[in-house]
Amino acid sequence: MKVSSQKRRYLIHIMSTYDERTGTRSYIVRTRRWSTRPTQIVRAAERQFADECELIKVLNPLLPQGSDVRDVLNDVEGPEGFIYLLHLNHTQAASLGCI
Repeated sequence: MKVSSQKRRYLIHIMSTYDERTGTRSYIVRTRRWSTRPTQIVRAAERQFADECELIKVLNPLLPQGSDVRDVLNDVEGPEGFIYLLHLNHTQAASLGCI
């Protein structure tokens, strides 16, 4: 099996920030490999998206069929953000800045 086709679990935490000065919202995705062992040190990656459109364009193809990040934007824009647990291959994880 090719490395790029092997899927691993990743915890995807999507958050939003609001700039009161400009009235714009940006989105941040923190991604880390899922670990069942809490003592294991797992490096997190972070990617910032300029706007909602960019977030949707990158994240929606990674979601399970029938899922759409637009359905959870109210949660993403809330104080806790929103978390997905996704199975991603190497290429997909790289699109979120993990590799």
